Amino acid sequence: MPKKHNPTVAELKSLFLAHFSVEQAKGVKLQAPLRQKFGNEVPLEELEELALINSKHMDWMSNLLARRLKRNRHTTPLISPRDTNRLVALLINESPETKDLTAKERKMLTEFVKKIVENGSNTMKVEVLSNKNSYKEYWRWITTVLDLAAERGIAPTELLTLERETDEITRRMFTKRQFILMYKEKMDRFAHVDIEKTVLQPMLELATACGDKSYRRELEQELEMQTRPKLRNYLRELKKVMDAFHKQEIKRIYATA
Repeated sequence: MPKKHNPTVAELKSLFLAHFSVEQAKGVKLQAPLRQKFGNEVPLEELEELALINSKHMDWMSNLLARRLKRNRHTTPLISPRDTNRLVALLINESPETKDLTAKERKMLTEFVKKIVENGSNTMKVEVLSNKNSYKEYWRWITTVLDLAAERGIAPTELLTLERETDEITRRMFTKRQFILMYKEKMDRFAHVDIEKTVLQPMLELATACGDKSYRRELEQELEMQTRPKLRNYLRELKKVMDAFHKQEIKRIYATA
C-alpha cells in the first residue's frame, strides 16, 4: 500500500462512486442517439427502476473495492463470481415484488439479474493494465488521483468530474500506445459477446417461466425474426460510435504526446 497517502475506506469509496458516476454518464450519452435511431426508447418507469439498480450496484461495488484495497490482501480477488452472486441475491431480496415468486420464477429472475449485473460490472471498474497486479494498479490509480488533487488544491471527488483533469490522470498512468491497446482488448471482449447466452436466452426463460409451450414458441419466433437481428445491428452501430468516441479521446488526451 502506498505510504504517501493513507485514505480511509470511506474516502476510497467516495473516489470510486465519483468515477463510476462519470463513466456511467458517458455511457448514457453514447447510447442516446442510438436509442433514438433504433426506437429503443425505454419507458420512464423502467428507466427509474434501472437507475435504482445501478445506484445500488455502484454503491455496493465501490464499498467492496474500498474494503478489499484497504485490506490489500493480494491473494483475494478484487471482484469474484461469489461477490456477483451476493449482489444479485441482495438486489432480488430487496425488491418487494419478488416475495411471492415461485422457486422456478426466482431462479429465472436470478439468472436474468445476474446477466445485467455482469454486464454492468464491465463499466464499473477502473481502467488498468490487464497484465499487471490488480491491487497495485488500482493503488496506482488512487495515488495518481490523490497526487493530482493535492497539486490542484481541489477535492479528489471534484477532480474526477473535470475532463481536463481525468485526461491528465490518463496521461500519467498510460502511454498513448498502452491506452490504445487497452481499448483494443476491451473491444475484443465486446466483439465476442454471446448475445444468445447473455441477453436473449435469459430474457426468454424469464418471460416464459409461467407460460405454456405454445407461448414459448411464439416468443422464440419473435426473438428470431425481430429482436435478434435488431440487437445485432444495434451492437454493430454501437461499436462504430465507440470507435469514433475513442479516436476523439486519443486525439484530445494525447494531443501533445
